[in-house]
Amino acid sequence: MPIYDQLLQLPLFQGHSREDLTAILAKIKVDFRTYRPKQEIVRQDDPCRHIIFLLEGEVQLTRCSFHKDLNFIETFSAPCAFGTESLFGLRQSFSHTIQALTHVRVLIVSKQDIINHLFAYEVFHYNLLNQLSTRIQRTNHLLWAPHEGDTLQHFTTLLKRNFLYHGGHKQIAGGMVALARMLGDTRLHISHMLNNLQSQGLLTLSRKMIDIPHLEQLLQYEK
Repeated sequence: MPIYDQLLQLPLFQGHSREDLTAILAKIKVDFRTYRPKQEIVRQDDPCRHIIFLLEGEVQLTRCSFHKDLNFIETFSAPCAFGTESLFGLRQSFSHTIQALTHVRVLIVSKQDIINHLFAYEVFHYNLLNQLSTRIQRTNHLLWAPHEGDTLQHFTTLLKRNFLYHGGHKQIAGGMVALARMLGDTRLHISHMLNNLQSQGLLTLSRKMIDIPHLEQLLQYEK
């Protein structure tokens, strides 16, 4: 697929004309990179000085909990972008470790090029503002979610808070004790809840791993 068509599929570039893209690519440093399966692209807490545009392939995002005892793992396919929410503000570091699952091709655009060149285009400004506003509104909604409820409701709220996209294949790596501590519940309650979900075919339990094939189905079940 031509680079122009790939860029136009990305939310931040939607609405631009081909003439705009030609001018943009002529001004910015065009930094294309390829990664092999299992190769790390960026690590959680690395300084965020650029946006990573995924043009081809599939990547795995892993977010480690505060106590480093749980990992929330999800998969993304091209086209998409990472780092937009961390480019500015108080904490300018990547929120996830990103690893290639397949052969991956990305475009790296530096913060300086975004400020000096891409911000000259109103369409890019509006696209970025819309993306950040959506993220903030979703986060605020989850912060105001009621704390009452049973173990299942606490668990699904935890999933919504720690996964970027509320659908598709997800995994949680770590022990049940760590999960119980994070939920403020007993290990017995957590075990009973997870085994019930497994009996419904909504997840699979193995040693220190919770595998959720379709998160949207689990969230619908909770309702």
